[in-house]
Amino acid sequence: MATVVRASVFGVSGFVLAYLIVSARGRIGDWWPLVGASGLAAFSVSLLLWRLLCGSGQPVSGRRGALAGALTGLLAHPVAWYLALVWHYLQRHTSSLGDKPVDPLQSFAGSLVMAFWSLLIAGWLTVPAGAIVGFLLTSSRNGRTIRYSPW
Repeated sequence: MATVVRASVFGVSGFVLAYLIVSARGRIGDWWPLVGASGLAAFSVSLLLWRLLCGSGQPVSGRRGALAGALTGLLAHPVAWYLALVWHYLQRHTSSLGDKPVDPLQSFAGSLVMAFWSLLIAGWLTVPAGAIVGFLLTSSRNGRTIRYSPW
């Protein structure tokens, strides 16, 4: 249960952070699919990473939490772009030039290209923020500091 709660914190954080970054541009209308995909990507990537790095039977530490958070901040970018591109495909949105949307297979390559640029633009914020949130989520449990393991 704690894993789902931690992943939910990352999902909400991903949504809010994407909203703030996109709204700083002034027009958010066309970017809603990416904002929603960012929250979903942050939730799903962090859920997987929390289970792998801090799952049952493994020692929970601030370092593991920070690692899971930083990796979430990094790996959620291509997943969010992929989800947004697939959403555009399913909605049959055309580009500004009237081109058809890319299909889900082409979206995989497109998501890697777009993730490269989004990591340059926002990764400097998402990776450290993920590490800090991950550390805080594992450093305190019910108001008590937990014992740290070496990893």
